[in-house]
Amino acid sequence: MTNPYVILYGVGGWAQRWEIAPDQVEKTQGQLDSVGQDVVGHLPVVDPQTDAPATLVVNWAAVAAAVIVASDSALPGGQQTGQYA
Repeated sequence: MTNPYVILYGVGGWAQRWEIAPDQVEKTQGQLDSVGQDVVGHLPVVDPQTDAPATLVVNWAAVAAAVIVASDSALPGGQQTGQYA
């Protein structure tokens, strides 16, 4: 099974993709409500080089859209989720 990913799309046209540990999906979903707001958030992600847990600090005002994508079995309820500003 492939872990889910959060994809962030920036106001200036940038995009970032980060792996999420399966047990951190709900915490990440809760952060997506901050897209476009003038707040800083912390996303639990997986370091791509070490596979160790890491924390991504996000300035949500710079994020235009965010989505979590995964195989159906990787997300609670099997649904993709996202938010845009």
